[in-house]
Amino acid sequence: MRDSFSAAFRSHARLIAPSLIALALVSCGGGGGGSGSTSCPGGFLTCTGSGTDGGTTTQTPKVTLTLVDAGTGAATNNLTSGKPLTVRALLVSPTGVPLANRVVTFTTDGSLAVFDPTSGTRLTDANGLATINLLAADLASSGAAQVTATVDVDGASVTQKIAYAVSPGSVTLSNLTANSTSLSAYGSTSISVQVYFNGVLTTTPLTVNFSSGCDSNGKASITKSVATINGVATATYTDKGCAGSDIITASLQGTSAQTTIAVAAPRASNIGYVSASPSSMALAGTGGAGLSSSSVVTFKVVDSTNNPVASKAVSFDLSTRVGGIKLNNQLSGPVQATSDGAGLVSVTVSAGSVPTPVWVTATLVDDPTIVTQSTNLTISTGRPTQDRFSLSIGTFNIEGWSRDGTTTRANVYAFDRLGNPVADGTVINFISEGAGIQPSCVTAAGSCSVTVTSGEFRPRVDSEPSTFAVKAGRVTILAYAQGEESFDDLNQNNIYDAGEVFRDLGDAFVDNTEDRVWTSGEREIQFSALNTSACPAYPSDGRYSNAPYKVGTCDGVWGNAHVRRNIVMVLSSHVIGTVAPSTFTILPKANATAVPPVAPVCSASFTFRMSDINNNPLPAGAALTAISGVTYKNDTGDTVKATVSFPPGSDTVSNTDAPGGTFHTLLVEGSKCATDMTGSIGITVTSPSGDSSGKTITIN
Repeated sequence: MRDSFSAAFRSHARLIAPSLIALALVSCGGGGGGSGSTSCPGGFLTCTGSGTDGGTTTQTPKVTLTLVDAGTGAATNNLTSGKPLTVRALLVSPTGVPLANRVVTFTTDGSLAVFDPTSGTRLTDANGLATINLLAADLASSGAAQVTATVDVDGASVTQKIAYAVSPGSVTLSNLTANSTSLSAYGSTSISVQVYFNGVLTTTPLTVNFSSGCDSNGKASITKSVATINGVATATYTDKGCAGSDIITASLQGTSAQTTIAVAAPRASNIGYVSASPSSMALAGTGGAGLSSSSVVTFKVVDSTNNPVASKAVSFDLSTRVGGIKLNNQLSGPVQATSDGAGLVSVTVSAGSVPTPVWVTATLVDDPTIVTQSTNLTISTGRPTQDRFSLSIGTFNIEGWSRDGTTTRANVYAFDRLGNPVADGTVINFISEGAGIQPSCVTAAGSCSVTVTSGEFRPRVDSEPSTFAVKAGRVTILAYAQGEESFDDLNQNNIYDAGEVFRDLGDAFVDNTEDRVWTSGEREIQFSALNTSACPAYPSDGRYSNAPYKVGTCDGVWGNAHVRRNIVMVLSSHVIGTVAPSTFTILPKANATAVPPVAPVCSASFTFRMSDINNNPLPAGAALTAISGVTYKNDTGDTVKATVSFPPGSDTVSNTDAPGGTFHTLLVEGSKCATDMTGSIGITVTSPSGDSSGKTITIN
């Protein structure tokens, strides 16, 4: 840096350098005075030495520090915020020669002042001069400190210090104004403020912070920090839906200023349908677990940029009021609601007594041309009724008597009193007499199913109502759900009216004995401990043959109940237990002497019943094969073996839970028989798992 200080110094140095060097050599040399001390010329050299006793004198480089006003260059050691000082360090050799390209490190008390650049290091120039700016740490800084300059010259560290004082500055903010104090929705404007330092518009850049109420809640944006230019800081404000008065605040080092701008509300341009929760309602008074007789329908008010618009009145109405549908609990007329900060506005629809589709219309009160409607809401009973509750089994007779892990599916179909699928998510519960079963399923489109798996417990001492006296292997499954008792809707109004016939239901139970009568040990599902009335007889049409109820557990009034069905499946064995009959006689018998003669029968079919070792059907899908041991003599007198076979449909075990097993037909065929066919037939049954067993049938 070339300045007046360094120029003056160089001019003066050229004039006195020779005499100073000579004087230094005289003063610091080995002869002369007896004062015991030495002095250095011009204050540029630091000399240490001894007196006349012959001691040595050491000369080192020297650093000279000065402080000047960074703006005017005038010498001063008074530092004020906003008015930095320049620190000058002059480095010369012991002979007074400027030392260039040496790193000078400046340090000071960081709580009072900081350097620019912040590294605090500078390089001396060709004139041995290094400069750095010193700034007050903040506007409130006050006190005194020192600047220390340190430089390493050929391994020797040279240090110099200079003191300075820090005085707090006075900052004021003035004329905080908006370019536009009335802003249109989503518009922008500039916000400016003047910054004075010690009463004078600052020329030093200072950072001003801006904020606003709407900016803090996301409904506007403003430039957060702005540096002054020629004493003025200018921020940009943009509306994002503030819609009202917004207070703008500018602040700097503990001082602040405020102004207010008015932001116009955005104009609503559309109403959009958002949701209906739930979209399907149960009839009034028929709600249950997971069902609701009301729905909250939500719309959203937006402007032309699709941003939400708050505080807008919306009028709602219904497409139909049949059956007493209510809107916000009103039986007639439109209702109003106001959009919230997110533009959302909602209304509640309550179902009536009639199943119907219905939708909600929404109209902007400020502009009736802006109107929309919801998607269809559905009103139905939504819960299962006994007469429309079904239970089925995928495979009745699984190979499970001596094999674990064989599976089948138990399927439920549930519909409401109108035959519509029950509400999705309706829970169906399951209990089994034996084997294993999943505890529940939830419906989708009116149905769901669970897996039944063979394993213990296997019923062994049942007393089943059968002429075949089956006492093992039969498993009763109960499916039940929260629903309603069925009734005959004589006036077709879809609600139960006093006097209409209904079918009262007592407690459901697992009918282990398959006799529709609860007995001790059979699992009961109690609906209410208060239900102690007598129950009606089962309908004569047989619709409740697999929906038994425990006597004395009805309540005598129409209402909620456990709808239920029982079904029986079989844990079948692959081992043949019974073939009946096992002996067949071909009639009529051949008789050549009869008048007229009786010819031999050359083909016949025999039907027999086959069951497993528990007198249940063998496993469904088990294959039957037959080996012929039946012979006859043909017209040439040769003994020939007859063919035996099962016709289609008789060659596999059917899917059934019928006690006593399944019926099969065996065909026996010969050709040109001269004698009756007699002998035995070996029957083999191979189960789906590959296990097999056999029995013999005799033909005579």
